[in-house]
Amino acid sequence: MPAEIRAYARPRELYRFRSLGVNDPKKFKQELDALVSGYVFCPSYSAMNDPMEGSHRESALLKESKFHARRRNQVETALATFGIASFSEVRDHELMWAHYAGNYSGMCVEYDVKRLLKNLPDDHEMVRMTYNEKAPILYRDQETAENKAKLILSCKSWRWSGEREWRLIRPTIGKAEYGGGRAAVAVFLGSRISDEHEDAIRAALEPQKIPVSKMKLDTYNLAFEAPKQFSFKKVPKAKTGK
Repeated sequence: MPAEIRAYARPRELYRFRSLGVNDPKKFKQELDALVSGYVFCPSYSAMNDPMEGSHRESALLKESKFHARRRNQVETALATFGIASFSEVRDHELMWAHYAGNYSGMCVEYDVKRLLKNLPDDHEMVRMTYNEKAPILYRDQETAENKAKLILSCKSWRWSGEREWRLIRPTIGKAEYGGGRAAVAVFLGSRISDEHEDAIRAALEPQKIPVSKMKLDTYNLAFEAPKQFSFKKVPKAKTGK
């Protein structure tokens, strides 16, 4: 058997930065519904902010193959079919708050990775992004079009490496549902969030027992207020007589 690559160091939590649409009530409703209903929406790669998303190269042998056009179309179809969602290992990243959380007017959701994976369907995958100076290259081999597409979606330019991204890949575009698995364990609000959005988030998440804390700026440091703690005591079962 050949040697294998394995990942033994897995993150305990991952973070997802979200813009709330300051002038778009529909966008805010969608983001809040995802938290309350228990899902992560996975759009197509073309909806991501990086215009180089999906870039790749092809080997000379692949280009010379008589099946080149067909295999290229198969990979392109797979790329367009998959739904993907981005997560980060960090929550206190200034540029990510600016770029992905509405210039500090949005939120960052913390997920318990073990709970998230446990409650997602088996055909969903969480992959760690690889950062390189050159786009991934496809070869003339027996690898499936789907796996070639996943290779492409798992690579980005090294200039994005500071984001420390993990990516959820779903077979199709849509909702990756984790239901009542309590995978979302905390929500952090940006310092510029509107009072209306803050009040609505706190009101909606309190019944879910998801703690919410707001950012406090301390010169060049990002800090958060202490969130309200919730108890998850189990209700004792009623005793039955014999």
